[in-house]
Amino acid sequence: MNNLLRPFTGAAYLSIALALTACGGGGGGGSSTPASTPASKPASSTALSSIAPSSIAPSSTSSSSSKLSSSSAASLAKCTVDGKQWNICTGESTNWGFENGQYCIAQQFCPANRTSLPIAAMRAVPVDANATAKTQAIYTYLKSIWGQKTLSGQQDLTWKDSIDMAGRVFTDTGKYPAIMGYDFMNYGMTASWAEGVKQTEEAIDYANKGGLVTFSWHWRDPALLNTTSANDAQFYTKDTNFQIPVKDGALDTGSAAYAQINAGIDLIAVELKKLNDAGVSVLWRPLHEASGNNGDGWFWWGRIRTDSAPQSFAKILLWRHMYDRLTNHHGLHNLLWVWNGQNAAWYPGDEYVDIISHDIYDSSDNKMYKSQLATYTQARKYPAENKMVALSENSYIPDPDKIATDGAWWLWFMVWNDSDTAAGVTSSGNFWTGEYYNTNAHKTKVYNHNNVITRDELPAF
Repeated sequence: MNNLLRPFTGAAYLSIALALTACGGGGGGGSSTPASTPASKPASSTALSSIAPSSIAPSSTSSSSSKLSSSSAASLAKCTVDGKQWNICTGESTNWGFENGQYCIAQQFCPANRTSLPIAAMRAVPVDANATAKTQAIYTYLKSIWGQKTLSGQQDLTWKDSIDMAGRVFTDTGKYPAIMGYDFMNYGMTASWAEGVKQTEEAIDYANKGGLVTFSWHWRDPALLNTTSANDAQFYTKDTNFQIPVKDGALDTGSAAYAQINAGIDLIAVELKKLNDAGVSVLWRPLHEASGNNGDGWFWWGRIRTDSAPQSFAKILLWRHMYDRLTNHHGLHNLLWVWNGQNAAWYPGDEYVDIISHDIYDSSDNKMYKSQLATYTQARKYPAENKMVALSENSYIPDPDKIATDGAWWLWFMVWNDSDTAAGVTSSGNFWTGEYYNTNAHKTKVYNHNNVITRDELPAF
């Protein structure tokens, strides 16, 4: 998705074309590449080693520990991250660090030492100690179903207001998805042709009908977003030079870029507050697919840097700053934080994350509707504490029977949106309608399966 919604002429037509493809190409951290045309088939998910099935047994016991276990960590002289070698920190760092003018990584945080499932118990409450009662109730409910049920989910067509994705799901299955996915992508744009700027209101309406909502944010270039050039702001790395400002192991708070980042966060905080005031809790998934292709981010928040800072550390600093600014500065406590970095070295820490997620566009599935166990298990290994794991974007919907058999208990799935076509058209750009990815029989099976929760089956939080 790119600079969207100009009339279908010239460069704007190309922008619309890019919007028809899956978000960023999916499956960060592996060999995937973002699709570039409507006809492009989504890239396959990250190639992961085969991992034997294992049960979840999620615990309800709280844990305040945010450190990664180092009991079995090998003593490494260097740590390889995204093809580069980094020094091991000698101090007390448990993540990335900055020592003697150089960046380093903690021994226990090095991905080579994080190959086991977490041993620390899952938290009893969200990471935000001041989360609203409703947000806490949703978190408790999600914990209660994880390992037994999967929530159905559908992404809205952000850039085309006239297409009702929830309605298409209902037409095909007789059920509405438990979760609808929305995106702040076009917020800040001022052109009369800009659609997708009523996502907040649509989410409130869906929540009032009994559904849950999740938001992502294709964050357009912060240097342009709050200027007269906002309509030209892009988010793909190839289309912007914006870089997270880092100096001496921290965000550079004196830079123009830092002020621009805050202005962008504040813009979205207004929308999140509207949701809060309407009593809507949000499964909040910002800075998604950050690691891109082997650490070469598709979006500016994951770009290869022009300085000595690791791009993974820069993104971690930005995630933590966003958490602090939204939670503490703006007092927003209606958020459950869904991390979608898709690479162990990009993980911001257990105290900043409620749910782990991964995006999968597996071109090799060929309507086998695999459980995607390997990716699921890999995602579970990112944190030190047990965290719930969601499939935050997908093409093929994993078969609920295979999910149960393999123990790949995705908390939810989220089918990506369609392109701008009539309902029922089979096309690689239509992730729900038609039968390019999911047959009508498979959709009906999934939405009527005992292990899949639809909107009508959610409790009143």
